[in-house]
Amino acid sequence: MNYHYGKRTDGFHRTLYSIDFAEIKHPKEVKLSNPYYNSGKKFVFGKLNDFYVLRISYGRFKILYDKFDKGGISINRFYQAGVSIGIEKPVYYLVIYPTEDPYRKILREEKFNYSMHRITDIYSKAPYFDHIGETQFVPGIFFRYGFSFDFSDNSYVINSLFGGAQIDLFPKEIEIMGNTDNSNYFLSLFVGYRFGKASQKRINYSE
Repeated sequence: MNYHYGKRTDGFHRTLYSIDFAEIKHPKEVKLSNPYYNSGKKFVFGKLNDFYVLRISYGRFKILYDKFDKGGISINRFYQAGVSIGIEKPVYYLVIYPTEDPYRKILREEKFNYSMHRITDIYSKAPYFDHIGETQFVPGIFFRYGFSFDFSDNSYVINSLFGGAQIDLFPKEIEIMGNTDNSNYFLSLFVGYRFGKASQKRINYSE
């Protein structure tokens, strides 16, 4: 999710302010299910934390090629930097334990332990909001660079495609998975569609 606000400084430049909220996943995340219990929900085996990031940023926007005719496309460049607030929410599993009755099992909520748990030990993921009080916040920084292509016909309406690259940096390793390497930085490519309304009509030199 993204909220984006731009303020024009001259005919070709704007200052940018934005707020983002996103989930970051480890590339090794794969949803599986216990082969002996079909009624259990799928889960990511080995996951320690769900990881979300709230980004608050400031940046600059420059029009590289303006559109002079209706139906034209404006090509723009932008860059942003700001604060990333990482949110580590612990993941718990419903782990299967036997009883004296061979037809009866009990389930206990536990965090993943690579030395103890196997896929056949896990029934499903525990309810999402259980243990949410153990959530931790990790402050960091991020940088973003990209291009946008504005194709709206109306000078008061914003319709554009945008894309680029960004990196989030944190002071410690973010433990998303328990059975593979984790990292303190996340490099990603992004593409999106932006729509909105301009509070002031853009300059159109063809009028």
